[in-house]
Amino acid sequence: MKQLIFYFTLITLTSSCMSQKIYVNKLSESKSTDTFDIEKFNRLKTGHQYYDTLDDGTIIRYLSSDVDFEKEEPPPFPAILEVYSSFHLNGKLKLKGLHYPSRVELGVWREYDEKGNLITEENYDEGYEYSFEEVINFMLLHSINIRDKMTIISRTKGNWGITYLLDGFPFYWRTIILDGKTGKKLEDKKREINIVE
Repeated sequence: MKQLIFYFTLITLTSSCMSQKIYVNKLSESKSTDTFDIEKFNRLKTGHQYYDTLDDGTIIRYLSSDVDFEKEEPPPFPAILEVYSSFHLNGKLKLKGLHYPSRVELGVWREYDEKGNLITEENYDEGYEYSFEEVINFMLLHSINIRDKMTIISRTKGNWGITYLLDGFPFYWRTIILDGKTGKKLEDKKREINIVE
């Protein structure tokens, strides 16, 4: 019996480590020398954006506005975190960090001035002992699709929120709140989506 418990624990730990390595990518150090190729952007843009497809099939989105340029870089499959960068109008790096597609910021984000000097550095993971990797593991364990565009991960008052569409009809949103320190489930509720004709 003890041997059976040992193997079960080993398999659980191994699968937990694997899911972290497989799904959660890290951001390499952002450098103030990162630049935006304004000339290339102006040559290829349609309206205020253009898409660039890399050899591995990754599609990078470049955008412009009156105040800055932006670059949204999804990771190669199977990682899930997008690298977001914004650039000053002179092409120098302004802000860089990682976020989940529902726009929850993760890890350290750095902001630079127009000369490339570091202004601020903010660690969004601070105060969350129950990590994003553990949230992803929770979702996988409960068969919540981490790649569905309708799946939202959020942070509110030190807790994690997971909201997603349940399969079937009528349509329901399910929201689960997890304690940001322990991972304990604090709330689990369903809300029907009223479709107005």
